[in-house]
Amino acid sequence: MDPPESPQGGKCVVKEKKTRRRLRLSCVECTKRRQKCDRNHPCSLCVSRGVAHLCRWETVPLARPAPARPPASALREATLSDQSTVIARLKQRIAVLEDELERAREQSSSPNPSNMSIPPSTDTGGSSTSSPSQLSGQQSPKNCFAECLQRVTDNTLVDLDPFPLDDDAYGVTSTLAQISLAHHGEFIGRGSLLCALHSVTTRKTPRFLYAKSTDAISGLKDPVEKFSDMPFIRTIEELVSGLPSMLVVETLTAAFFLEVNWRYGIPEEWFRGTRSQMWASLQNRETAASRINANWLMLLFAILASAPQSAYKEIKHYASTRSSDDYFMCAMMARRIVEDEHLCVPTASFMDSAADGTVLGCLATPLLCDYLAQRGLVSEAWKLVGQGIRNALSVGMHRDPEWKLWQMMSADEKLLRRRAWWGLFMSDKTYAYFLSRPQTLRPEVFDVSLSSPMNADGTRNLFNVGQNHIVGLMELLGEAIEKCLSVEFPSAFVYFDMDHKLQEWEARLPPEYQFKSDVKVLPELNLAEKKILARQRYILHTWYLIGRLKLHLASTTGQGRAPQPPGITRRGVEECISLSIELIEFQTAAFDAYTGFEGDLSAPVYPGTCWLFEGCLSLFEASVALVTIMTQLTWVEKVAHANAALDSAVRVFHAVSQREDGKTGETATRALEVLVTIRGKYWQDTGTLVQLPKIKDDPEQVGASLMNLDKADAGSRSLANIYAE
Repeated sequence: MDPPESPQGGKCVVKEKKTRRRLRLSCVECTKRRQKCDRNHPCSLCVSRGVAHLCRWETVPLARPAPARPPASALREATLSDQSTVIARLKQRIAVLEDELERAREQSSSPNPSNMSIPPSTDTGGSSTSSPSQLSGQQSPKNCFAECLQRVTDNTLVDLDPFPLDDDAYGVTSTLAQISLAHHGEFIGRGSLLCALHSVTTRKTPRFLYAKSTDAISGLKDPVEKFSDMPFIRTIEELVSGLPSMLVVETLTAAFFLEVNWRYGIPEEWFRGTRSQMWASLQNRETAASRINANWLMLLFAILASAPQSAYKEIKHYASTRSSDDYFMCAMMARRIVEDEHLCVPTASFMDSAADGTVLGCLATPLLCDYLAQRGLVSEAWKLVGQGIRNALSVGMHRDPEWKLWQMMSADEKLLRRRAWWGLFMSDKTYAYFLSRPQTLRPEVFDVSLSSPMNADGTRNLFNVGQNHIVGLMELLGEAIEKCLSVEFPSAFVYFDMDHKLQEWEARLPPEYQFKSDVKVLPELNLAEKKILARQRYILHTWYLIGRLKLHLASTTGQGRAPQPPGITRRGVEECISLSIELIEFQTAAFDAYTGFEGDLSAPVYPGTCWLFEGCLSLFEASVALVTIMTQLTWVEKVAHANAALDSAVRVFHAVSQREDGKTGETATRALEVLVTIRGKYWQDTGTLVQLPKIKDDPEQVGASLMNLDKADAGSRSLANIYAE
């Protein structure tokens, strides 16, 4: 039925409906949640939610206005002639789009894309990244992203024709790649080196193997080589008896704080005071061993295990000295004792709780995770950090130490909580991103603030400054996990948008933290502080490159997504190649800086044992990505550069496998065999082909061939030559 109309001045006037405005009788918080308020002050719902201080009523208690709607008369103003004009425009637009689609089909049926040469992108070197100091005269990340979107409509479709890797070769290489990260049957998601390997097969072989769970009998036999020969320890007394002498403990802890603690920020003064308290307790009481906190022992043994191997060489002649693997197992047994204590009946005393010292166990967790990752047990590190986060949440570490509802905390307690929380946060992101698995921590579950960049005396706290920048990068990686590496496979535009955010983050870094910035003189820093700054820059640049590479690798090698626009597909391939070359050159240069740090911030620095995780595995992944992408699509301008980078990677893997004993060298050995298998032949500058056999067939011949590569690559190993550009 039409609304009543009355003629007035020759025009029809429609009577519009007015909405009644009612008084608001609920408080603001209940109104937001659309819950029934009992109209007390504070109301019971706000009190139950712990936000009684937010319970209030607005000064103008009126209901929100009804949503604006066009008057009915406006709907009658469009004439038939206006509608005809709109229809004609739409038909014209459809005709234009059909013509463009037909031209695109004709172009895509021209030369085979796998044999064509890709025109070089705006990057002419081994990198697609422009440092902020060089942004003048070059395109900003925002402009680069806009150019990429423009190229989507200009370029023709790129069909990646996989180079068939036979099933035997794929079985060997995928097995080596899998056990470099996790056990068989454990999930490794999109964007990994396994995806890159699978992209050069016929794709008839299943990508994922599941862990069988239907049988009562396991085919797994006793391990040929155990992680450690330490016997199982059940009590704190047995654990304390495994402590080395005070001299050995001091030697290892001193080396840890000098060479390793730049990454964890454990307060040295507090640690030494607490350690002295432990020694005094053990010497003055007969039953003191049972009173030592198991979480403290977990941290102590984790520090002993994480000490550099140079310190172990100094104490090897002491009878009570054990290996770092043994001390690691002692830390894990201390963790097991903590779990057993939590299964006991809770005590009613406020002075004694199984939760005491949980923060110390959380502080030790990143050390133990890194120890596992450096030995190729990345999946175990991911599991361990997840358990550590649960322990942290159980004692409220997700709430800021300055939270007003906390009981009065000491300054040391606040510092330990903050350092432990952000250590867990960064470990959660790194392992989840590397394995493309779900993360545990999300921004909405905690409110811990970042550490102040300044000390109480007004001086700069270098550790806090570097950690805050790393946390900012890890927040972006966490966002990338949710958007790009989750169950849903988004469009390529989502990956480029995330890549754009990473480039913007890098552009906002202070000059001293930008890797390619020319920061040669920092008079306010001594040599030790410059070394810490250089190592922080290594971590930032490594994860920046890993973050960008995995995004484009996931987008270009993933399966199960609808066909993407041709231009953005090609752009993703170009980014994969450029970023792989840059990451390889960066990690090989960092490894070549193993001999020492001279204070030159313009060159890479060897960060210590953490290179065996971030450096070695990222070098492995970048090398596999480069080989697999280049076998599918020819980019003539990059062939020589890519071959030189791969030669450097092979040389470094060989050097690591020769230098590192036991577990720390296994990842490099596996990477070397994978590269030899999938690459097959190496093209030298002279044009000669060098055939490399598999390691298991003739390791001596591999060494001889690598010596030839070493000579051919001598010039490129110079840090000045690599990073003088």
